[in-house]
Amino acid sequence: MSEPSVRRYSGRSVDEWKAARRERLLDAALELFGTDGYPATSVERLCAQAKVSTRHFYHEFQNKEAVLLAVHAQVIELAVRSTGEALERTADAPVRDRIGAAVDGYLRTIMTDLRRARVSFVEVVGASPAVEEQRIAFRELLVSSVVGLGEAAVERGETSRKDFRFLGLSFIGAVNTVVYDWMLADPRPPEETVQSALRDLAVDLLTD
Repeated sequence: MSEPSVRRYSGRSVDEWKAARRERLLDAALELFGTDGYPATSVERLCAQAKVSTRHFYHEFQNKEAVLLAVHAQVIELAVRSTGEALERTADAPVRDRIGAAVDGYLRTIMTDLRRARVSFVEVVGASPAVEEQRIAFRELLVSSVVGLGEAAVERGETSRKDFRFLGLSFIGAVNTVVYDWMLADPRPPEETVQSALRDLAVDLLTD
């Protein structure tokens, strides 16, 4: 018995239409949350920006908070992928090179799009218990990467044993503060300057 045919609209299946609609809403959320801010953006504005009806909005998301969680999750995914790929590429390199590559990978994800930076360092902070839980979970993931990198360097005799969790938390705090200040600066320093300074800070913190 043949499988039932998939109903298509303008060449797309229902699932493809839904996926495209969700993507438009996420793009609209990144634009509006990353420019005007999360509190200033209503569901109606999101829908108007995405050209999606409010009825269809609630087919995709329970509320505006759910959209913020999804947008932040996209930024997290990009950052984790970029950092992970940098560490994989430098698996056999000296720890100083590995640290630099990981920092560059993370910062490029955040700093090449000011909307991502604002979502990551401004809009998600204290937005709601659920959003805060996601933000802290991502921070813990970054800290665990720092700890793993540091422990591997100790085993290879490239640095002495340290409290790598403390150093990871300290560095992430520095990144948050420095990138936030960079976002607000006028004129804004070249992003390469900020990245270089943070890369040097990370290397100094984690190595002897």
